[in-house]
Amino acid sequence: MFARSPSISSPLLLPLLASIVATSVVASFILLPPSRATLGSQGLLLRATFDLTIAACVHIATVWSIWRLIREYVEPSVGILVVHIWATVVWVPLISILNAERSLWIACIVPWTLANGVTFLNLWSCLAHDADSEAAAAHHLFLPPPAPPLWRTLLPYCIAIVLVQVALVYLAAGHPWSAAALISAGVLLLLLRHPFVNNDARSRHRFSRSALMQTAVAFCLISIAITPYLQKAYGLSYLASWLATRPTLPISPRLAPSSDYSGVILTLPAKPHPRIEPPTPSDQASPPAILSKPVVIPFDGQYWYFQEPDTRPNASAHHQQGDPIKANVHSTDRRELKMEAHQMLRTSISGDCCRAMRLDLLNGDDRTGLIRIELRLKDTSSKLGSSLSLGSIPIPSSQLQHIRLDRPPVPESLRFEMPTTAHGKRFDEITVVIKPASTRNLAGSKIAIQNFVLIP
Repeated sequence: MFARSPSISSPLLLPLLASIVATSVVASFILLPPSRATLGSQGLLLRATFDLTIAACVHIATVWSIWRLIREYVEPSVGILVVHIWATVVWVPLISILNAERSLWIACIVPWTLANGVTFLNLWSCLAHDADSEAAAAHHLFLPPPAPPLWRTLLPYCIAIVLVQVALVYLAAGHPWSAAALISAGVLLLLLRHPFVNNDARSRHRFSRSALMQTAVAFCLISIAITPYLQKAYGLSYLASWLATRPTLPISPRLAPSSDYSGVILTLPAKPHPRIEPPTPSDQASPPAILSKPVVIPFDGQYWYFQEPDTRPNASAHHQQGDPIKANVHSTDRRELKMEAHQMLRTSISGDCCRAMRLDLLNGDDRTGLIRIELRLKDTSSKLGSSLSLGSIPIPSSQLQHIRLDRPPVPESLRFEMPTTAHGKRFDEITVVIKPASTRNLAGSKIAIQNFVLIP
């Protein structure tokens, strides 16, 4: 049915690529991590078994279908093909979970998967010019082998080293797939340059055993990768830090009462605040007379990290003193991570006190993506509990297309005009809502609030 094409080096590429594509498509739609901490200890093992079983069924069906079309042109049986190609496909469920968790370990698993595929093709490659090569070798038996130029020998190694170094840069910047592609290219270059296996029966038997052993390893790694979704982890969630990109201050969803905690609250040491006299009725007739010069309110409040449907971290939130620029807080699932900074005032302030409020901050985030800042004023003594928004302003240093990884924190000052609706109202809490772009809202922004300045 199929004529052997000289443009295809081996028909075994067809079942290999077909199985990888089919299993990857199914994994991207079905084999997703749980949306909440609902797994039990038995559910964890069942989930890992389910992922591998689904992948195996898709793999077997795909390889068998392709083998029926090309069986006249390939040497191994369908059983051998299923086992050998499985050494590559077995890692697809793990890659799917790591991709959902934005894990940097993708840069290691993907090259390993590629190496297994190249090994399989090398074990069963039957080049047509083998006989011609043997005859040529016999003809030149007594001739010294030609020495290749030194640059030709060193060039593949130099390229591979450069690719790995660039991959480490992408890995540090939080781009695991770009790093995986570069490392895979380096691995492929070295493997094609220097075949490392012989296509004999002994090597094929060892590779068959290796495929079965890798199934057990993949099962263990999948189990580790989904341990954050256990209802009662009993300390096992720390195993996930080996694979997933886990924060130093992890956040678990609120939906499971037995989860570790529902959010994170970073606190700062208290700072001296200036006393701001509330305006008198006579002063309110002439707002410029209320404040003759700017008043600086240093920030010593709290940073809140939480997830919807919560509107704030609840009683189980983790409290810790720290710096938001140094903290590494991530979402444990695909839900957006909310970040707010809250400053309580010693006394309430009238909205007529000033024409504008300036916010001084440090932007220590070196990831590309727009960050907007919204300022809200709230009167906690009011029963309504409503807040007044002063608008949303983008941080200029977050609008750059290219940001150096070693960029120091950038000081920024944002001016918020006091709206006319603030006249006659009072506030004793200032809330800073940090809104990153949707492409980077699974991690807390490296934003540190410095001061609030009341501008007369």
